[in-house]
Amino acid sequence: MGWMATSRRIARGARSKGRRIYHKVFGPQHQQWSMMKDMLNTLVKDQRMETTLPKAKELQQYAEEVVFLAKKNSPYHDGLVESMLTSPEARNILYERMVPRYQDRHFHFSRIVNMWSYRERDTAPLAIIEYVDRPGELRPANPVGVARMQHVAMEFLNTRRGRRQHLGEVGRMLNFKNQPPLDAKVLDQCRFEMSKYKGVQPWLPGHGPVLE
Repeated sequence: MGWMATSRRIARGARSKGRRIYHKVFGPQHQQWSMMKDMLNTLVKDQRMETTLPKAKELQQYAEEVVFLAKKNSPYHDGLVESMLTSPEARNILYERMVPRYQDRHFHFSRIVNMWSYRERDTAPLAIIEYVDRPGELRPANPVGVARMQHVAMEFLNTRRGRRQHLGEVGRMLNFKNQPPLDAKVLDQCRFEMSKYKGVQPWLPGHGPVLE
């Protein structure tokens, strides 16, 4: 039997059970959620975990959701968090460390890094899943909040490529009612560079030339 015939047979069996063919089953159905909760609990406590790539992709949606629910700070959402984490230690780490850490970050709390290596016993692809914005992460995450403004201002002033890339964002920063948390010298340099683009202001509605 060829590959196409085999895949048709698998797809027919999956559809008859109300499942999608691309959904990866990690063991018996009644054990999948308990396994995911144990992995999520370990990930929150250790902040990093090495596992197979399919399991890391399945776990990431719960790793993002548990932080999103904890940031809601309501009795209903706290109950959902308690149902997802199995130990008080993990819940303490979530509320005391991770919620203040991700106060300015609205999403993308975790990352998956493909290790491009395989487990010897079953050749399963390996990956690392970890939470970002913490000491010891694999690589720095994109800054958010005040750090993002400082990063954009420095990139805008350093190179011509940075000026082309961050022109609109710097224009919106300078048009804020509240002054951005930057040094006065940096703000003056940004305004001077922005004056060179006086004819076109892409941060305004219409993205066209401004007629004076």
